[in-house]
Amino acid sequence: MFAFVKNDNGNNYPIIEEKPATAATYEVGDTLKLDSATGKVAHASGANKPQYICACNKVAASGDTIAVNPVYDGQTFETVFSVDGSALKAGAKVTIDSDSKKVTATTSSGVVTLITDGGVTGKSVLVKFE
Repeated sequence: MFAFVKNDNGNNYPIIEEKPATAATYEVGDTLKLDSATGKVAHASGANKPQYICACNKVAASGDTIAVNPVYDGQTFETVFSVDGSALKAGAKVTIDSDSKKVTATTSSGVVTLITDGGVTGKSVLVKFE
C-alpha cells in the first residue's frame, strides 16, 4: 500500500474526496487513476501515473463512490517493493505493480521516483509520483 508520509509544502493533512469508481475491490493505499471516458476511478498500475490514493476499504459496484486522496506534486509516500529492487538508487523511476499496492524494479516508463535507495522484495521505500 502507498501510505502518505509528508508534503514538501508543509500541508501534511491529505484531502479526502469522494469519487465514483469502477466495479472492483478497493483497499486503503491502492493507487488509482481517473478514466476520462467514464469519469470513474480505477486501479492504476504499470506506467499509469496515479491521480489518487484510495482512502477506504470497499467492494464497489460500478458507480459506487469511494473515498480517495488526490496525489499532488511534492507528496512523499511509503510503499514496498514487489520484487528485488536492491540494485536501484534514489532518483530511479520505477513502475507500479499490477496489484496497485507496491513498486516494481522496472525502470522503463517509470512513473514513481525513489526517494531512498532500493531494497529486496518487501523492503519499504519512500517515493514520489513525478
